[in-house]
Amino acid sequence: MNSLTKKLPIIITASILVLSLAAVVLSQNGTISELRQTILNKEKNLALVELKLEEQGAITDKLEAQLQVYKDSIVILQLENERLHNKVTSLKGTISKLNQIIQKHDDKVAKLTTDINRLKESGRNNQDKIASLELQRDNLLKEMEAKDKQRIALDEEKKQIEKARKDNGGKIESYNDLTRNEMDKVDPAPALFEPPAINQSPAEPAPEGGGPNVSPQMQTAIISRQAEKLENIRTKTAVKYSSISLRNREGSNELKSVKKNENDWRYTFIDFDLENVDKEAIRDETFVLQVYDLDNNVVVPFNEKNMAFPNSDMGAIGYKFKYDGKPVSVRYINTQPKEGSNYELRLIYLNKKGLTFPLANGTKRIVDSGKVTVD
Repeated sequence: MNSLTKKLPIIITASILVLSLAAVVLSQNGTISELRQTILNKEKNLALVELKLEEQGAITDKLEAQLQVYKDSIVILQLENERLHNKVTSLKGTISKLNQIIQKHDDKVAKLTTDINRLKESGRNNQDKIASLELQRDNLLKEMEAKDKQRIALDEEKKQIEKARKDNGGKIESYNDLTRNEMDKVDPAPALFEPPAINQSPAEPAPEGGGPNVSPQMQTAIISRQAEKLENIRTKTAVKYSSISLRNREGSNELKSVKKNENDWRYTFIDFDLENVDKEAIRDETFVLQVYDLDNNVVVPFNEKNMAFPNSDMGAIGYKFKYDGKPVSVRYINTQPKEGSNYELRLIYLNKKGLTFPLANGTKRIVDSGKVTVD
Protein backbone atom coordinates (compact mmCIF):
# COMPACT_ATOMS: atom_id res chain seq x y z
CA MET A 1 0.00 0.00 0.00
CA ASN A 2 2.83 2.31 0.87
CA SER A 3 4.52 1.40 -2.40
CA LEU A 4 1.35 2.24 -4.35
CA THR A 5 0.99 5.51 -2.44
CA LYS A 6 4.56 6.48 -3.36
CA LYS A 7 4.07 5.64 -7.05
CA LEU A 8 0.72 7.45 -7.37
CA PRO A 9 2.19 10.96 -7.83
CA ILE A 10 4.54 9.58 -10.50
CA ILE A 11 1.65 7.94 -12.33
CA ILE A 12 -0.42 11.13 -12.18
CA THR A 13 2.52 13.22 -13.43
CA ALA A 14 3.16 10.80 -16.28
CA SER A 15 -0.50 10.85 -17.25
CA ILE A 16 -0.51 14.64 -17.33
CA LEU A 17 2.57 14.61 -19.53
CA VAL A 18 1.00 12.10 -21.91
CA LEU A 19 -2.19 14.16 -22.16
CA SER A 20 -0.15 17.35 -22.70
CA LEU A 21 1.85 15.70 -25.46
CA ALA A 22 -1.34 14.42 -27.04
CA ALA A 23 -2.82 17.93 -26.93
CA VAL A 24 0.33 19.36 -28.50
CA VAL A 25 0.28 16.71 -31.24
CA LEU A 26 -3.40 17.32 -31.93
CA SER A 27 -2.78 21.08 -32.00
CA GLN A 28 0.14 20.65 -34.41
CA ASN A 29 -1.92 18.33 -36.58
CA GLY A 30 -4.63 20.99 -36.74
CA THR A 31 -2.07 23.69 -37.66
CA ILE A 32 -0.51 21.48 -40.33
CA SER A 33 -3.93 20.73 -41.71
CA GLU A 34 -4.70 24.46 -41.93
CA LEU A 35 -1.34 25.13 -43.60
CA ARG A 36 -1.99 22.36 -46.10
CA GLN A 37 -5.39 23.84 -46.86
CA THR A 38 -3.84 27.30 -47.29
CA ILE A 39 -1.22 25.94 -49.69
CA LEU A 40 -3.88 23.99 -51.57
CA ASN A 41 -6.02 27.12 -51.97
CA LYS A 42 -3.05 29.11 -53.21
CA GLU A 43 -2.12 26.35 -55.68
CA LYS A 44 -5.69 26.32 -56.96
CA ASN A 45 -5.63 30.10 -57.39
CA LEU A 46 -2.30 29.94 -59.21
CA ALA A 47 -3.56 27.13 -61.43
CA LEU A 48 -6.63 29.22 -62.27
CA VAL A 49 -4.50 32.23 -63.16
CA GLU A 50 -2.14 30.11 -65.29
CA LEU A 51 -5.08 28.53 -67.11
CA LYS A 52 -6.65 31.90 -67.86
CA LEU A 53 -3.27 33.28 -68.90
CA GLU A 54 -2.88 30.41 -71.36
CA GLU A 55 -6.36 31.06 -72.73
CA GLN A 56 -5.64 34.77 -73.03
CA GLY A 57 -2.26 33.98 -74.61
CA ALA A 58 -3.93 31.87 -77.28
CA ILE A 59 -6.34 34.71 -78.04
CA THR A 60 -3.47 37.19 -78.15
CA ASP A 61 -1.42 34.97 -80.49
CA LYS A 62 -4.38 34.68 -82.85
CA LEU A 63 -4.95 38.43 -82.67
CA GLU A 64 -1.28 39.20 -83.36
CA ALA A 65 -1.30 36.84 -86.34
CA GLN A 66 -4.37 38.56 -87.77
CA LEU A 67 -2.92 42.00 -87.06
CA GLN A 68 0.29 40.98 -88.84
CA VAL A 69 -1.77 40.06 -91.90
CA TYR A 70 -3.39 43.50 -91.83
CA LYS A 71 -0.02 45.19 -91.28
CA ASP A 72 1.58 43.31 -94.18
CA SER A 73 -1.39 44.14 -96.40
CA ILE A 74 -1.07 47.83 -95.53
CA VAL A 75 2.67 47.81 -96.30
CA ILE A 76 2.05 46.09 -99.65
CA LEU A 77 -0.63 48.65 -100.53
CA GLN A 78 1.64 51.52 -99.50
CA LEU A 79 4.46 50.20 -101.68
CA GLU A 80 2.01 49.69 -104.55
CA ASN A 81 0.78 53.27 -104.14
CA GLU A 82 4.38 54.48 -104.19
CA ARG A 83 4.97 52.60 -107.44
CA LEU A 84 1.75 54.02 -108.89
CA HIS A 85 2.75 57.50 -107.76
CA ASN A 86 6.06 57.16 -109.60
CA LYS A 87 4.21 55.85 -112.67
CA VAL A 88 1.83 58.84 -112.62
CA THR A 89 4.80 61.20 -112.33
CA SER A 90 6.43 59.51 -115.34
CA LEU A 91 3.19 59.67 -117.36
CA LYS A 92 2.75 63.35 -116.56
CA GLY A 93 6.24 64.00 -117.90
CA THR A 94 5.56 62.03 -121.10
CA ILE A 95 2.19 63.75 -121.64
CA SER A 96 3.82 67.14 -121.11
CA LYS A 97 6.43 66.34 -123.78
CA LEU A 98 3.71 65.17 -126.20
CA ASN A 99 1.81 68.43 -125.59
CA GLN A 100 4.95 70.38 -126.47
CA ILE A 101 5.51 68.34 -129.66
CA ILE A 102 1.86 68.72 -130.71
CA GLN A 103 2.01 72.46 -130.05
CA LYS A 104 5.17 72.83 -132.13
CA HIS A 105 3.61 70.78 -134.96
CA ASP A 106 0.46 72.92 -134.75
CA ASP A 107 2.56 76.09 -135.06
CA LYS A 108 4.36 74.62 -138.10
CA VAL A 109 1.05 73.59 -139.69
CA ALA A 110 -0.27 77.13 -139.20
CA LYS A 111 2.87 78.60 -140.82
CA LEU A 112 2.75 76.12 -143.73
CA THR A 113 -0.93 76.93 -144.31
CA THR A 114 -0.09 80.65 -144.39
CA ASP A 115 2.75 80.05 -146.86
CA ILE A 116 0.55 77.87 -149.09
CA ASN A 117 -2.24 80.47 -149.17
CA ARG A 118 0.25 83.23 -149.96
CA LEU A 119 1.71 81.23 -152.89
CA LYS A 120 -1.75 80.47 -154.23
CA GLU A 121 -2.69 84.16 -154.09
CA SER A 122 0.50 85.33 -155.79
CA GLY A 123 -0.76 84.30 -159.22
CA ARG A 124 2.53 82.74 -160.15
CA ASN A 125 3.17 79.17 -161.22
CA ASN A 126 4.14 77.72 -157.84
CA GLN A 127 2.38 74.37 -158.08
CA ASP A 128 5.47 72.30 -157.30
CA LYS A 129 6.33 74.38 -154.25
CA ILE A 130 2.73 74.40 -153.10
CA ALA A 131 2.55 70.61 -153.49
CA SER A 132 5.76 70.22 -151.43
CA LEU A 133 4.45 72.44 -148.65
CA GLU A 134 1.10 70.62 -148.62
CA LEU A 135 2.92 67.28 -148.33
CA GLN A 136 4.91 68.60 -145.36
CA ARG A 137 1.69 69.85 -143.78
CA ASP A 138 -0.10 66.52 -144.34
CA ASN A 139 2.78 64.60 -142.79
CA LEU A 140 2.76 66.91 -139.76
CA LEU A 141 -1.01 66.52 -139.39
CA LYS A 142 -0.68 62.72 -139.50
CA GLU A 143 2.09 62.84 -136.90
CA MET A 144 0.00 65.21 -134.76
CA GLU A 145 -2.93 62.78 -134.97
CA ALA A 146 -0.72 59.87 -133.89
CA LYS A 147 0.78 61.91 -131.01
CA ASP A 148 -2.68 63.02 -129.93
CA LYS A 149 -3.93 59.41 -129.83
CA GLN A 150 -0.88 58.48 -127.76
CA ARG A 151 -1.53 61.42 -125.42
CA ILE A 152 -5.19 60.43 -124.97
CA ALA A 153 -4.21 56.82 -124.22
CA LEU A 154 -1.60 57.92 -121.67
CA ASP A 155 -4.03 60.35 -120.05
CA GLU A 156 -6.58 57.55 -119.71
CA GLU A 157 -3.91 55.29 -118.21
CA LYS A 158 -3.02 58.07 -115.74
CA LYS A 159 -6.67 58.37 -114.69
CA GLN A 160 -6.90 54.61 -114.14
CA ILE A 161 -3.74 54.65 -112.02
CA GLU A 162 -5.00 57.58 -109.96
CA LYS A 163 -8.25 55.68 -109.40
CA ALA A 164 -6.25 52.61 -108.32
CA ARG A 165 -4.30 54.76 -105.85
CA LYS A 166 -7.55 56.10 -104.42
CA ASP A 167 -8.95 52.55 -104.16
CA ASN A 168 -5.78 51.45 -102.36
CA GLY A 169 -6.23 54.36 -99.96
CA GLY A 170 -9.73 53.05 -99.21
CA LYS A 171 -8.35 49.56 -98.62
CA ILE A 172 -5.68 50.92 -96.28
CA GLU A 173 -8.36 52.75 -94.30
CA SER A 174 -10.43 49.55 -94.20
CA TYR A 175 -7.48 47.54 -92.87
CA ASN A 176 -6.89 50.31 -90.36
CA ASP A 177 -10.50 49.98 -89.13
CA LEU A 178 -10.18 46.18 -88.98
CA THR A 179 -7.03 46.56 -86.91
CA ARG A 180 -8.79 48.84 -84.42
CA ASN A 181 -11.75 46.45 -84.23
CA GLU A 182 -9.46 43.48 -83.52
CA MET A 183 -7.66 45.44 -80.81
CA ASP A 184 -10.98 46.25 -79.14
CA LYS A 185 -11.82 42.54 -78.82
CA VAL A 186 -9.23 41.96 -76.10
CA ASP A 187 -9.28 43.80 -72.78
CA PRO A 188 -5.78 45.31 -72.46
CA ALA A 189 -5.87 44.86 -68.67
CA PRO A 190 -8.29 42.00 -67.81
CA ALA A 191 -8.93 41.12 -64.16
CA LEU A 192 -7.82 37.53 -64.69
CA PHE A 193 -4.20 38.71 -64.76
CA GLU A 194 -4.29 39.85 -61.13
CA PRO A 195 -1.81 37.99 -58.92
CA PRO A 196 -2.99 35.54 -56.23
CA ALA A 197 -3.73 36.77 -52.73
CA ILE A 198 -0.97 37.06 -50.15
CA ASN A 199 -1.45 35.56 -46.69
CA GLN A 200 -5.00 34.60 -47.50
CA SER A 201 -6.75 32.55 -44.84
CA PRO A 202 -8.20 29.18 -45.95
CA ALA A 203 -11.54 30.27 -44.56
CA GLU A 204 -11.52 33.58 -46.48
CA PRO A 205 -14.11 33.48 -49.27
CA ALA A 206 -12.93 33.81 -52.85
CA PRO A 207 -13.59 37.20 -54.50
CA GLU A 208 -16.51 37.66 -56.84
CA GLY A 209 -15.90 36.23 -60.29
CA GLY A 210 -13.78 33.36 -58.97
CA GLY A 211 -10.51 35.27 -59.40
CA PRO A 212 -7.86 35.66 -56.70
CA ASN A 213 -7.84 38.67 -54.39
CA VAL A 214 -5.28 41.50 -54.44
CA SER A 215 -4.49 43.23 -51.21
CA PRO A 216 -4.12 47.04 -51.04
CA GLN A 217 -0.43 46.50 -50.29
CA MET A 218 -0.02 44.45 -53.48
CA GLN A 219 -1.91 47.06 -55.52
CA THR A 220 0.40 49.76 -54.17
CA ALA A 221 3.43 47.63 -54.99
CA ILE A 222 2.20 47.00 -58.54
CA ILE A 223 1.55 50.71 -59.15
CA SER A 224 4.96 51.55 -57.74
CA ARG A 225 6.70 49.02 -60.03
CA GLN A 226 4.80 50.35 -63.04
CA ALA A 227 5.84 53.92 -62.21
CA GLU A 228 9.48 52.86 -61.80
CA LYS A 229 9.40 51.03 -65.14
CA LEU A 230 7.89 54.06 -66.91
CA GLU A 231 10.48 56.40 -65.40
CA ASN A 232 13.26 54.00 -66.41
CA ILE A 233 12.04 53.76 -70.01
CA ARG A 234 11.43 57.50 -70.30
CA THR A 235 14.68 58.79 -68.77
CA LYS A 236 17.23 55.98 -69.21
CA THR A 237 16.53 54.78 -72.76
CA ALA A 238 18.98 56.17 -75.28
CA VAL A 239 18.77 56.07 -79.08
CA LYS A 240 21.95 55.05 -80.89
CA TYR A 241 21.71 56.10 -84.56
CA SER A 242 24.01 54.21 -86.93
CA SER A 243 22.77 55.72 -90.21
CA ILE A 244 20.43 58.54 -91.33
CA SER A 245 19.96 59.68 -94.93
CA LEU A 246 17.48 61.97 -96.69
CA ARG A 247 16.78 61.26 -100.36
CA ASN A 248 14.54 62.25 -103.25
CA ARG A 249 14.31 58.74 -104.66
CA GLU A 250 15.08 55.40 -103.07
CA GLY A 251 18.30 54.92 -105.02
CA SER A 252 19.36 58.58 -105.36
CA ASN A 253 22.23 60.35 -103.65
CA GLU A 254 21.83 61.71 -100.14
CA LEU A 255 20.46 65.26 -99.94
CA LYS A 256 22.66 68.00 -98.53
CA SER A 257 19.87 70.55 -98.26
CA VAL A 258 16.07 70.71 -98.21
CA LYS A 259 14.13 73.38 -100.09
CA LYS A 260 10.94 74.64 -98.49
CA ASN A 261 7.69 73.76 -100.30
CA GLU A 262 9.43 71.49 -102.82
CA ASN A 263 9.08 67.73 -102.93
CA ASP A 264 12.75 66.88 -103.45
CA TRP A 265 12.82 65.18 -100.00
CA ARG A 266 10.61 62.08 -100.01
CA TYR A 267 12.56 59.33 -98.25
CA THR A 268 14.24 59.21 -94.83
CA PHE A 269 16.26 56.06 -94.14
CA ILE A 270 17.01 55.56 -90.44
CA ASP A 271 18.99 52.76 -88.77
CA PHE A 272 19.23 52.77 -84.98
CA ASP A 273 19.10 50.72 -81.79
CA LEU A 274 17.79 51.37 -78.30
CA GLU A 275 20.00 51.18 -75.24
CA ASN A 276 18.98 50.73 -71.62
CA VAL A 277 20.84 49.27 -68.66
CA ASP A 278 17.80 47.05 -68.11
CA LYS A 279 17.40 45.74 -71.66
CA GLU A 280 14.40 43.61 -70.69
CA ALA A 281 12.51 46.73 -69.56
CA ILE A 282 12.18 47.93 -73.16
CA ARG A 283 11.86 44.57 -74.92
CA ASP A 284 8.40 44.04 -76.50
CA GLU A 285 7.47 47.63 -75.66
CA THR A 286 5.93 49.89 -78.33
CA PHE A 287 7.66 53.04 -79.58
CA VAL A 288 6.94 55.64 -82.27
CA LEU A 289 9.60 57.24 -84.47
CA GLN A 290 8.64 60.69 -85.76
CA VAL A 291 10.03 63.11 -88.30
CA TYR A 292 8.98 66.41 -86.70
CA ASP A 293 8.55 69.79 -88.44
CA LEU A 294 9.86 72.31 -85.89
CA ASP A 295 8.68 75.37 -87.83
CA ASN A 296 5.04 74.28 -87.99
CA ASN A 297 4.99 72.09 -84.83
CA VAL A 298 3.56 69.06 -86.65
CA VAL A 299 4.57 65.47 -87.28
CA VAL A 300 5.45 64.62 -90.87
CA PRO A 301 3.11 61.64 -91.52
CA PHE A 302 4.76 58.28 -92.07
CA ASN A 303 2.81 58.03 -95.32
CA GLU A 304 1.16 60.63 -97.51
CA LYS A 305 -2.07 62.12 -96.18
CA ASN A 306 -5.05 60.75 -98.06
CA MET A 307 -7.43 63.61 -98.81
CA ALA A 308 -10.21 61.07 -99.38
CA PHE A 309 -9.86 60.10 -95.69
CA PRO A 310 -8.83 63.31 -93.86
CA ASN A 311 -9.68 61.90 -90.42
CA SER A 312 -7.57 58.75 -90.77
CA ASP A 313 -4.81 58.38 -88.18
CA MET A 314 -2.93 55.81 -90.29
CA GLY A 315 0.71 56.80 -89.95
CA ALA A 316 -0.25 60.28 -88.74
CA ILE A 317 1.75 60.01 -85.50
CA GLY A 318 4.81 58.48 -87.19
CA TYR A 319 6.29 54.98 -87.57
CA LYS A 320 5.04 52.68 -84.79
CA PHE A 321 7.00 49.52 -83.91
CA LYS A 322 7.48 46.97 -81.13
CA TYR A 323 11.11 46.72 -80.01
CA ASP A 324 12.37 43.11 -80.05
CA GLY A 325 15.87 43.77 -78.76
CA LYS A 326 17.43 44.05 -82.24
CA PRO A 327 18.50 47.09 -84.31
CA VAL A 328 15.67 48.84 -86.13
CA SER A 329 15.70 49.89 -89.80
CA VAL A 330 13.01 52.37 -90.92
CA ARG A 331 12.09 53.46 -94.47
CA TYR A 332 10.15 56.65 -93.69
CA ILE A 333 8.16 57.75 -96.77
CA ASN A 334 6.34 61.03 -97.35
CA THR A 335 5.98 62.42 -100.89
CA GLN A 336 4.32 65.73 -99.99
CA PRO A 337 6.20 69.03 -100.26
CA LYS A 338 7.83 69.94 -96.94
CA GLU A 339 6.63 73.22 -95.48
CA GLY A 340 9.42 73.87 -92.96
CA SER A 341 13.17 74.41 -92.90
CA ASN A 342 13.94 72.75 -89.53
CA TYR A 343 13.29 69.11 -88.65
CA GLU A 344 14.28 66.59 -86.02
CA LEU A 345 13.77 62.92 -85.23
CA ARG A 346 11.78 62.13 -82.09
CA LEU A 347 11.33 58.80 -80.35
CA ILE A 348 8.15 58.39 -78.29
CA TYR A 349 7.21 55.60 -75.85
CA LEU A 350 3.63 54.36 -76.31
CA ASN A 351 2.30 52.42 -73.31
CA LYS A 352 -0.44 49.77 -73.37
CA LYS A 353 -3.11 52.36 -72.53
CA GLY A 354 -2.21 54.38 -75.60
CA LEU A 355 -0.49 57.20 -73.66
CA THR A 356 2.65 58.74 -75.18
CA PHE A 357 5.84 59.72 -73.33
CA PRO A 358 8.74 61.44 -75.17
CA LEU A 359 12.10 59.89 -74.35
CA ALA A 360 14.44 62.27 -72.56
CA ASN A 361 17.29 61.21 -74.87
CA GLY A 362 15.20 60.55 -77.97
CA THR A 363 15.62 63.62 -80.21
CA LYS A 364 18.11 64.33 -83.00
CA ARG A 365 18.23 67.34 -85.34
CA ILE A 366 18.35 66.34 -89.03
CA VAL A 367 17.62 69.64 -90.87
CA ASP A 368 18.78 73.05 -89.64
CA SER A 369 17.71 76.12 -91.68
CA GLY A 370 17.39 73.95 -94.76
CA LYS A 371 20.77 72.27 -94.32
CA VAL A 372 20.88 68.50 -93.68
CA THR A 373 22.75 67.81 -90.40
CA VAL A 374 22.78 64.04 -89.94
CA ASP A 375 26.53 63.51 -89.40
